[in-house]
Amino acid sequence: MTPQDTLKQFGLEDKEIRLYIGLLELGEASVLAISRKTGVKRPTAYLILNALEKRGLVSRILKGKKLLFAAQHPKTMLTEAELRMKQLKDVIPQFEAMMHCSDEKPRVKIYEGKDALDRAFDDIFIVKGDQFFMSNMDIVHDVFARTLQKVEYSTLSPEFNVKELVDDSETSRKYAKKVSGPYRKIRFMPKTLPPFATDVGIFGNNVIITSGKKEFFSVRIESKEIADSFRAVFATMWAASSETPASN
Repeated sequence: MTPQDTLKQFGLEDKEIRLYIGLLELGEASVLAISRKTGVKRPTAYLILNALEKRGLVSRILKGKKLLFAAQHPKTMLTEAELRMKQLKDVIPQFEAMMHCSDEKPRVKIYEGKDALDRAFDDIFIVKGDQFFMSNMDIVHDVFARTLQKVEYSTLSPEFNVKELVDDSETSRKYAKKVSGPYRKIRFMPKTLPPFATDVGIFGNNVIITSGKKEFFSVRIESKEIADSFRAVFATMWAASSETPASN
């Protein structure tokens, strides 16, 4: 992920990113100098700098009659993120109490568009227990890049135990070598199966089925009966799979 991508995730818009990075490179600078450096018109640059100042990312400096701006140290963003995380943790119990939960009938959610698909899997970091996946890893790396980044920062344990069935491809072999461990087991689908062109995730009472080739959409089904049925399918395929790719 590039610095620009990270700043986007932090909530900055394109012009805000340009000005902040430009200021990091310039040091103390006037609005005119910042405008020339970033290509953002001077009146717009001034408004954006004020907004960045309110967020604690930019400070203003008076030198005589001259008004200059400077970027705050990048570590201030880390402090801000930690503060937001603490505040969020404090109110999560209140949000959970507001949630309307019903297990009376299956619920179906549809996520459309490449940018929306990662949201379908947000709960895998919350719902404890065994998690099962049947995947075409080329599709996974293409459409679930952010989820994979989150997985790298998550700590697996008996409470979050993962088994993955992956297609026998070069991408899958590299992935297996990178992530296999005591709480993440990976096996390769038999070569005799037809090409596996989707991604299926099973965790808790959830099944998520994703198409990521010609169309980008995920269907998430919340149903214990359906999730248990998919677990049975997974167990059958797991038993027929191999710990090493057939091409090895």
